[in-house]
Amino acid sequence: MNHQFQFKQFTIQQKKCAMKVTEIACIQGAWTEIPHTAKRVLDIGCGTGLLSLMLAQRYAAIQIDAIEIDSECLTQAIENVEASLFKKRIHCIQGDVLLYYPDDPYDFIIVNPPFFEKDLKSKDARKNLAWHSEALPLHALICGINRLLHSDAAFCILLPTSRLDSLERLTHLYDFFLNRILRIQHSSEHQCLHTVCIFSKRQSVIQTENVIIKENQLYTTSFVNLMRDYYLKM
Repeated sequence: MNHQFQFKQFTIQQKKCAMKVTEIACIQGAWTEIPHTAKRVLDIGCGTGLLSLMLAQRYAAIQIDAIEIDSECLTQAIENVEASLFKKRIHCIQGDVLLYYPDDPYDFIIVNPPFFEKDLKSKDARKNLAWHSEALPLHALICGINRLLHSDAAFCILLPTSRLDSLERLTHLYDFFLNRILRIQHSSEHQCLHTVCIFSKRQSVIQTENVIIKENQLYTTSFVNLMRDYYLKM
């Protein structure tokens, strides 16, 4: 297991985290666009701090609150943030986002939530917390996001494509509209198993994009273009 990932402008240590760095999460961080007016950003379930660091690298004007329920994981995120160039703009918070009531709403939220619902579990309780949605059910997450955003804000979420219909039903309950969607395939021979979505309360024509990670064991041009600012060898 690789306990360290070196990016161009920061390093991710992950030995203390049940949720490790994944290529899919890196794609989410690189693809996510934040409105130019956004100042306050919340990273829900920040894990290693990967998404916060990716956004801080690209958007110099934002301040990020990164909340994480797992104390060991939060310690790791703090270490990663403190070792980075962006430590003055990222504030790490230990807590349950469902019990989190900040003084002011956020302009943007990013979240890579627990993927699995009603799936077989590991014997490792921390892995279950990171990967399974009982502690953060999707309906509770969307309700929390609605509470934490101001009315003209947006959020980005990464989920298995199989849960997209459930996600859209839940977001409609809170008058969110799907604005952008990225469908991720490991190769053209693979199904789209993961999807990144951006929602807001503004209805618009949905922008649909696709990225294929590799063809013939080589990274595709679209993937390289997406990750060039982050991956060392691109």
